Amino acid sequence: MKKFVPSDYKIHRHCFIGSYQVIEPFLNYFPNMSVGFTAVLTYPSAWEVRGALKKIPLERILVETNSPYFIPRGVSKRFCQFSHPGMALHTIKEIAKIKDQPISHILVTIRKNTSLLYNI
Repeated sequence: MKKFVPSDYKIHRHCFIGSYQVIEPFLNYFPNMSVGFTAVLTYPSAWEVRGALKKIPLERILVETNSPYFIPRGVSKRFCQFSHPGMALHTIKEIAKIKDQPISHILVTIRKNTSLLYNI
């Protein structure tokens, strides 16, 4: 990416599920990169991505569902077999828990992040 993408380019790193060590060099080189998180954060096995989320500044975080995949933990497949945008609140709640921040602050900040990245 460094060879072909200007360092100031706006980037949405979609559906991140890796470690902080993987994303850190990109965050350092691309100051306008935002990192998208899904309901994978709600899975008990997602310790690595949860650790990354703790270290990434909230101002660089986005939320996505990656529909129809990644149904949040606790949502019964009998209730809903596919993920949809309405389930993003589960990810928001998990981010609030991990970051130890009020949900209202997470919602406001992520909305601002999305608006800045996509000019909406």
